[in-house]
Amino acid sequence: MTWERFGYICRRASVDRKAAESISECLSRIENDKACELYGNRIPSNSFPRKILNEISRIDSGDEAQKALGVYKELNLSQHFEEPMRFKRVVAYLGYVTFIFYVVVGIYQLKVAPSFLEAFENFDIQIPSHLTFYQDYWGYFVLIVSIILISALIIGSQLKKLFNFGLGQKNSWVVRFLVFPTIRRSYIKVINILQFPVLADSASVDSEASLTINHLKNIKESKLDISREMQELIEIEMRVLLESCEKQMKYISIAVALIVVAAVFLFLASAYSPIFILGETV
Repeated sequence: MTWERFGYICRRASVDRKAAESISECLSRIENDKACELYGNRIPSNSFPRKILNEISRIDSGDEAQKALGVYKELNLSQHFEEPMRFKRVVAYLGYVTFIFYVVVGIYQLKVAPSFLEAFENFDIQIPSHLTFYQDYWGYFVLIVSIILISALIIGSQLKKLFNFGLGQKNSWVVRFLVFPTIRRSYIKVINILQFPVLADSASVDSEASLTINHLKNIKESKLDISREMQELIEIEMRVLLESCEKQMKYISIAVALIVVAAVFLFLASAYSPIFILGETV
């Protein structure tokens, strides 16, 4: 509910600034008011809503600060920036699959495989080659699968965290190197659009969003409603961001499912073939 609280603070500050009160004092008073708690918990210090409020507080001109508040109060941000529930389900699924994989590996390695090896030794039967191969290289197999599963879990968690709009997310190594480029581009565009009313200059704008910001500058100089255009652009980029995240989540889920199926097949083959061999011997 961070964006609900942010929106309330902007709406209230735009009409409730007292005489001789600085914009910083006004924002602080409104946020510390008990009524503000009705709109959610306090805004985290490492989030973009907090950064935007801090930037508004630092605007020297009271009129410019009021203009920025006037823009933000017209935006409906909470509807588009909430974390999709299906992302939570996918991340929970990845965590569950990873946990089950380690449980199965642990049971097989600690209970099943030693019993078969002991039985083959007792009956003086040659150990099947595939069982020997697995025993010799199971550590490498588990390591490779672990890297894939943990990487999938990390990517899924990072995609989920993008919708919290915390500071520094765009420069994390996961976002820079492991997620689809369209995800990072759309995310950067969204945060630059969000910060447009408080951007001091274009030097702080990422190259991926420069076209969008220049467009908003032209809008600001024209007679069009800047809040309306920001809302439209945010909705467009959030759709692209969500679709790109869902696409990568889908690919990750399919890859994890294939890995789990392959692992289960390997475990079953390693478990049942020794049973048949021992059954023929007995």
